[in-house]
Amino acid sequence: MDRVQAHRQLLSVLSHDQIGSLPEEVAPFRATGPLTGSPKQPVCVVRPRDVAQLQLLLRAANSGGLNLTVVSSFGTHVRGGFACDRENILVDLSGWNKIEWIDRRNRVCMIGPGVTYGELLAALKPHGMTVSMPLAPRSGKSVLAAVMDREPSTWPNRQWDISDPVASTEFLFGTGERFRTGAAGGPGSLAKQRAAGGAQKSPLGPSQADFHRVLQGAQGSMGIVTWITMRTEILPSLEEPYLLGAESMDELVHYLYEVQRPWLGEHSFVLNRTAAAMLMSSAGNGAFSDIRNSLPRFVCLQNICGFERLPRKRLKYQKKDIGRIARKNNLEMARNLGEVPADALLAAVTTPCGEREWRHHLSGNCLSIFFLSTLDRVSDHKRTIDRVARNHGVEEEDIGMYVQPVVQNHACHVEFLVPYDPGDHGLVDRMRRFESDAVPALIESKAFFS
Repeated sequence: MDRVQAHRQLLSVLSHDQIGSLPEEVAPFRATGPLTGSPKQPVCVVRPRDVAQLQLLLRAANSGGLNLTVVSSFGTHVRGGFACDRENILVDLSGWNKIEWIDRRNRVCMIGPGVTYGELLAALKPHGMTVSMPLAPRSGKSVLAAVMDREPSTWPNRQWDISDPVASTEFLFGTGERFRTGAAGGPGSLAKQRAAGGAQKSPLGPSQADFHRVLQGAQGSMGIVTWITMRTEILPSLEEPYLLGAESMDELVHYLYEVQRPWLGEHSFVLNRTAAAMLMSSAGNGAFSDIRNSLPRFVCLQNICGFERLPRKRLKYQKKDIGRIARKNNLEMARNLGEVPADALLAAVTTPCGEREWRHHLSGNCLSIFFLSTLDRVSDHKRTIDRVARNHGVEEEDIGMYVQPVVQNHACHVEFLVPYDPGDHGLVDRMRRFESDAVPALIESKAFFS
């Protein structure tokens, strides 16, 4: 790509102030992961003002042979979803942070690509609503990017399909054509649909095809999403979180299956003590080593909630049923475990963690290997990662682990975390080799990298 020619091509659509090509303007968009691979840094960053200008940009890119990548979060980017192995121009939509519409009756909202979790939670609260969210997302994380990448939510029984909570979407094909999925596909305009009682809440369609599935997980390679509608949840009136400790993952598996099957409880996930200490110390709840040493090997958070209707009665019967299942599996529900109060852990996971990703707080960076599986296979994955770690001189105790049931526990997200110092080049090389060996070994143990 000739940079001068590319710049001229962009200026035919955008103004000078919408194009950032200086090193300090491009540097924040350096992809930090994965460790394997050598993605190209963007030639420049462009910020179209609206959909019409974005369409012109796409058409100009096609006629000029320019490669486009897209991003909607701001701050330090962790996942590197916009990484590209060819020279590219990065389209930054983080400024499109308008919350177009909130519908309390249908429990749905419409958001732009740049809306963050902090902004959305604040806008929903006066309406008595909230939204399921990933575990402690960083403050600059785009909600649209998270749900379109299918990042797991800590509220598994609110998810009926792996694509939830996405409802309808609007996106632009690579040709610049505008397309709407789900109920938003028509007939009629959005205004006419709402006048007739529609809420663009259904993800199905147009016709019999679920077009939003083409976009989810594609990270901008199949089209650029300009807005989505997403399902919201009623804000709990009462919450009572508990912690269950165990010395092995197997001790928690049957409990999780039995609680999730009848949709008991609300937020639920498992952290090993290293990951729990990483999260809590990053939130300012104590020193990492003190927290880790005070905990059993595995910690399960189980939240129980009451909502608008008979909240105390609901909380009472749920607590009774969940307690019975815990005792049946020789587990104890506690309000505190070691130096970790259940209330503080719940607050940490349901609040944006700040500008810095919590996984990076301990050592400056963190290797994250994540995939989908089922709960009954998690212990096999743990043995696999420990075996590979020993071959690369990585201590078992230094590996964090996060297990998140998804889609009402029909599957689970499994994530292994290895903090490392990015300034130690020898350690970075070791982490790169560790990742290269760990992924195929995990695939052999039935891990599914989606």
